Amino acid sequence: MTNTELTQKAKQLKQKMHTLRTTSRATIKEIILLLQCKEKENYKEMYNTKLYNKHSGEYCQYLELI
Repeated sequence: MTNTELTQKAKQLKQKMHTLRTTSRATIKEIILLLQCKEKENYKEMYNTKLYNKHSGEYCQYLELI
């Protein structure tokens, strides 16, 4: 995916998350990183993110949405 496509997909996922949760803690940058990790099938880079470490429930929901 190109950067523009990743950004658009990340924004769509964030909007969808707002329908599931009252607040979404993930940043667009973290969602883009998650999408890139999904493409590579290697999630090592996600282990250092705030989303993974402090908001793991939301992280799992993003994985379900993807």
